[in-house]
Order: sequence, then C-alpha cells, then structure tokens
Amino acid sequence: MGAVGAAAGVSYILGLKGRTIDHSLGNAEYFGAYSPMMRCIEHPSMLKDGVNWGCIAGLSAAYLVKAGYTGIPSLFTLEEAEGLTNDLGESYRVNELYYKPYACCRWAQPAIEAIREIQSRNILISENIKKIVIHTFTESAALSKEYPETTEEAQYNLLFPVAAFLSYGEVGPIQVLEHLNDPIILSMMDKITVVVDQKLNEAFPERALSMVKIVMQDGDTYQSDIIQARGDYDYPLNAEEKEKFFWLTTPILGKESAKSLLESIQSLEHMKSIRKLIPTIEA
Repeated sequence: MGAVGAAAGVSYILGLKGRTIDHSLGNAEYFGAYSPMMRCIEHPSMLKDGVNWGCIAGLSAAYLVKAGYTGIPSLFTLEEAEGLTNDLGESYRVNELYYKPYACCRWAQPAIEAIREIQSRNILISENIKKIVIHTFTESAALSKEYPETTEEAQYNLLFPVAAFLSYGEVGPIQVLEHLNDPIILSMMDKITVVVDQKLNEAFPERALSMVKIVMQDGDTYQSDIIQARGDYDYPLNAEEKEKFFWLTTPILGKESAKSLLESIQSLEHMKSIRKLIPTIEA
C-alpha cells in the first residue's frame, strides 16, 4: 500500500479535492507494484519490497489525475474495506510498525534477540561454540543460508546476521557491507542449523518469534525462551532509537551535524519547506 500512501501525500500537496483524490488513490492501487516477496527472499536483490516503484506509482497517479486522468474507485469507497476505514482519524496504523535494531531482515531479528537473552544469563566465548540451533517460523527459515556475495544477500539471510552477532556483538553497516567474506562469521554460519516450529508458525505474522539453543564444545547447553523481536510497536526500543540514529549518522556527518539533523527531523511538521532539511543531510 506504499503507492496509495504516496498518492495521498502528493494529492494533498497538489491540492486535489473530493473525487479527484479518490481517482488518485484508485490509480495508485492499480499501478502499484506487485511484489512476489518469497521469490525475493529466495533470491535477495535490490528490490527492497517494491518501495521505490510504489512511491513512483503513487506520485504518477496523483499527477495523472491532476492532468485529467481517471481511474477506478479506491479501496476507501468499498464496503469490503469498512473494517479498515471506519477508524480513520482514530487509529494510526503507522504507529503499529516495527523499528529494526539490526541491519538485516525483520524475520532474522528474533533469533538475534534470543542470543542476547542467553548472553544476559551466561558468559559465552564464541570460539567455544559447537552448535547453534534456531527454532523459527517458516518465512524466517526461508531466508538464505548461503555465504553472502552481496550486501543484499547478507541482509536477507538468517545465518549471516546471527553469526555476525555471535562473532562481533552487532549487526550493522560494517558487518553487512565489509565483512561478507569474514572467515570468523562464515565459520560460525557453518555451526547453525534451522528448525521450523509449528507453534512459532501459528504466532506469525502477528508476532515474529524464535528460540535458540547453543551447544558448547564441553557439552554445556544454553537455551533461550521464545523471544519476540525488539522494536515491535508493543515492544519498543525507546532510547535505543536515538542511539541507533547517532550510531549510523555520526561517522558520516560528524557529531554536531548528526545532532542538528535529528533536531530538524523532530521538528519536521513545523518546517515551512522540506528544503530546509536538505543542508543537514549533506555530508
């Protein structure tokens, strides 16, 4: 529905009214990208869930309608959508999105959280790990398990981010951009097996859950609880969002510029023009 959101925003900016907005939203639905996600999961690429073409479709839909182009009635006019539209202005679904703490697919994140949970109770020396077993849901298990050759293959991977976290304690730009051939991470990947758990399947997609078992060389075994990925709307990161922002932006912009950018973003609704934001993101 990214195309519809883009069309709504552009329609507002263009000053469209009434039926023209409905045409714009209907066109966006019609032109919006069809994204065969599981094929994308199996073959990681730069497609990124169709976000780019969804935006273009929404933008085009609004400008076409402004020029007189007509379209189908939008979902918002149909009886079948009343369950989604009756609470418009009261419930804001954008607040139910998740915020990812790690630079990888959301479906891999609960396994990382499970490892964090084990580490909170035990001291683990990564070199002494013999075997890691990830219990997860079908979609998570479908993520690539191969050594990555590109950053997309690292991000849409289940084993790589887990191995990177066990090896370095983080999964960020350095790992998914610069450590693709890191022998420490690749060796850790070889120790991981994946099990599809029906109980976790039943919780998805409302919850992305995983459980991890780690077996050490001396035979000691550590098992996590069933863990939810941090960053869900009902399991927020809070202060960690700001920490992640500075973690990613400070190396590029510098401390003061990063701080200025955050202040600009936090006051975005008060800006008279989005152009005022541009100088703060120029490195």
